[in-house]
Amino acid sequence: MFLLILHIILVYFIFSRTPWLRLDGISKGLVPVILLLKVIGGYFIARYYLATYQGGDMQGYLSDANQFYILFEQNPLYFLRMIVGLDVPTESIREFYSHLTSWFTSGYSNQYNDARSVVRFHALIRLFSNGNAWIHLLWSNVFCVMGMIALIKFITHQRIQSSTFYQFAMLLLFLPNVFIWSSAIMKEPLLIFAMGMTLRCFQLWNDERSFINFFKFLIFVFCFLLVKSFWLLAFLPGMLIWAFLPKMKKSVALITLSYAVSLMIVLIVGEIVLSFNLPDLLFGQQRNMWRFAVFMNSGSLIHPLSFAPNPLSFLMHIPEAFCYGMFQPWPWQLAKWFYFPLSLENFIFPVMAVTILYKFKRNGNSIPPEMVIALIAGLVIVIISSFTTPVIGSLIRYRMPGLLLMVLSALTFLYSRNVNSASDPSI
Repeated sequence: MFLLILHIILVYFIFSRTPWLRLDGISKGLVPVILLLKVIGGYFIARYYLATYQGGDMQGYLSDANQFYILFEQNPLYFLRMIVGLDVPTESIREFYSHLTSWFTSGYSNQYNDARSVVRFHALIRLFSNGNAWIHLLWSNVFCVMGMIALIKFITHQRIQSSTFYQFAMLLLFLPNVFIWSSAIMKEPLLIFAMGMTLRCFQLWNDERSFINFFKFLIFVFCFLLVKSFWLLAFLPGMLIWAFLPKMKKSVALITLSYAVSLMIVLIVGEIVLSFNLPDLLFGQQRNMWRFAVFMNSGSLIHPLSFAPNPLSFLMHIPEAFCYGMFQPWPWQLAKWFYFPLSLENFIFPVMAVTILYKFKRNGNSIPPEMVIALIAGLVIVIISSFTTPVIGSLIRYRMPGLLLMVLSALTFLYSRNVNSASDPSI
């Protein structure tokens, strides 16, 4: 308990003394309350997974982190080499490998494995936690909240001076899907951190192209690559066009065009170099997930999106993929009654989008690039998740960062337009 209190004091010191972790006008007590609720929620989510599925990500990551600590006590040099990704003779640590549970589950190479990145993160925390799961939950949520603050600052870019807006924006962490996957010891808290910090640092570099800003951006790009490298690709077209045209005026048209051109280039290259054939890769991933779900007797298996592994079929099924990913689960697909909020969540963004179309004049030129990039990248994440994932539980998990980006962008637009409308009677 004493060690946990020390970590809480350290977290308080970090948030109270770090300017970029503060949002203008927001109550000082809001972030601690959010952290407390997320940590408690993460604990009960982990308990539920342990009771329902006889395990879960949290138990696997903590178990592997504990094995790393044992390795650290036995051979600190081998521990350090494993942490930074250097080779260690298998014969020397065969027993260590035999006790790992999450280290080998991804199927990726030793150079990239998102599960291993999470294990490494908690292995470092284990050096100072004495195995206390609450401390690991605390730091996992600390990084998640840091990423959320960075995302909010990226999308608003100091254009909104209202504590009410920032409170609503922070409370998006309690969207059912976001809360479930970002509160426990999983990949998603680190994903939100890497995503938010990468976008925010890119924005700062784009505003002031100094070496130090570029260096910070590269650091968080590296973090993003270690967590979910393929989602970084969802932001690249928008970031590239914004880097070339930092003062762009027609942001909606230019950024949308950049994504369309990028997609066409990817599809054309894929027809020439088969290993980069996007429809074929998505189709293969869908088949693999389908077979694995059947083998594991998944309780939330759904009919996969029906598309052929060719560019034309892929393009024609994009609208269907959006609906497939956005509106599931339907109420009749819910296994238990307390999953109902997950179904209600599906309609948050569509309702906000309809409100925007109904209430405001079309004025794409005035929409900041940050909102456009976040919105389109969110759509890409939802659509790609739909093409590859025929399991409801996995689908809502994989689409989560996309949904968060879309809702945060829509909320920012709605609030900023409301403020402008109130201040300008001619609108």
